[in-house]
Amino acid sequence: MKLDKASYEQYFEGFFLIDCVVRKKDILYFVLEEEYDEEKNSPEKNKIRTRIITCIDRPNVQPWGHATFFGMQRFQGGVSLVPKEQFVGVSLNDHVFALGSGDNNLEKDLMGGLVEGGKHIGMRGGVSKLRTIDGNLWLAGSGRTVGRRLGPDSWEWHDVIPYKSLMDDGGFTDIDGFSGAEIYAVGGHGDVWHYDGKTWRNVSFPSNMTLETICCAGDGYVYIGAEQGSVFKGRNNEWKHIYKGEMALPFRDMVWYQNKVWCTSDYGLWTIKNDKLTEADVPSFVHSCAGHLSVGDGMMLLTGIHGAVMHDGIKWHNIIDYDDLA
Repeated sequence: MKLDKASYEQYFEGFFLIDCVVRKKDILYFVLEEEYDEEKNSPEKNKIRTRIITCIDRPNVQPWGHATFFGMQRFQGGVSLVPKEQFVGVSLNDHVFALGSGDNNLEKDLMGGLVEGGKHIGMRGGVSKLRTIDGNLWLAGSGRTVGRRLGPDSWEWHDVIPYKSLMDDGGFTDIDGFSGAEIYAVGGHGDVWHYDGKTWRNVSFPSNMTLETICCAGDGYVYIGAEQGSVFKGRNNEWKHIYKGEMALPFRDMVWYQNKVWCTSDYGLWTIKNDKLTEADVPSFVHSCAGHLSVGDGMMLLTGIHGAVMHDGIKWHNIIDYDDLA
């Protein structure tokens, strides 16, 4: 499915891509934010729009659709498979939107605060990442926030993890797991936590670098992306530094696909195999879409400021080409 000129003008023009989600091989989602215009989009007017685009590649189905919102800051997209399969997005200012399997609505805002004894519950800061683990949608956020979506308007908060002040580089920035009984959350300065399905514990980690991303990979190891693109590999309490980074930006997303870890930022696309990080050997039109990664149903979706491409397990497909359509 490639975006045509008319659909670009109707749904994408004036917006830039900030996230992407694979729900199924024939159902994709793109998160867009309106380009800033000083006269039209002043913060006081609160007119900057966020748009969720649905792409469905099925016979006799309208391929493109959208929902548009005001006041949805820094929207993150994810997929929940239980209790039903659907797109779920959360904004930095705690708004929640669910789409698919009969739903198309805003849910209750996520709540957080202080209780007796100074304990921080629920959301302790802004959402950083959404991940599907064992079909459940998990949320990681600053202040060492971890939550699991149980269903519409219902979240389970893992407040047993001690609060980490936002003024003290508190985690988390990412979360991933091999299963619901082995989950890792990372962030802050070498702040790594492990969940065994019952208890959270702080993991002994060999660095105080700022941690950004994580991937629980199909080879049985955990890969953690740190500042300047540095990479650590390990599991439980055994870790090694496999790449010393010298990049301008850390990795924004790390995923496992076709027996490799794939890493991306706005500046490029890389792979990790046999403890070696190398620039991905892909066509130039793929590199131009670096920025965000999503994997699901045997597909990998890559989205950046110049558009979006998808790998179907055999080859790359150009889905959205801003340079050609603009």
